[in-house]
Amino acid sequence: MNLKKLSLGLVALMGFGLLITLNAFTSASKKSYTYWQYESGSLNDIRNGASYTQISEPNESPCANGLDLPCVLRVDESINTKDELDTYLHNTSMFPSSADITNAAIYKKEAE
Repeated sequence: MNLKKLSLGLVALMGFGLLITLNAFTSASKKSYTYWQYESGSLNDIRNGASYTQISEPNESPCANGLDLPCVLRVDESINTKDELDTYLHNTSMFPSSADITNAAIYKKEAE
């Protein structure tokens, strides 16, 4: 009986130790983003990185609400130049159509 209690206690202690060990090595890294505001009012410029301006994280939409065009894109922080954004927007595996870019936007606006 005493051996059973000791074994049960040892198993519980090992389980608790394993839990603490796994939690100590979990990554708590926060993903960082870069934000780009689409300045054009035309669907034709949607894949052109030069049509966007890098902005700080918006608390609200800087554009009048709409559905036609992206207003603000949130991308990985590594995309921090217009050329890198241009390459990103021309990735047809990620964005087969211009509508996919609009759908990925955190805020949208109407076309002019």
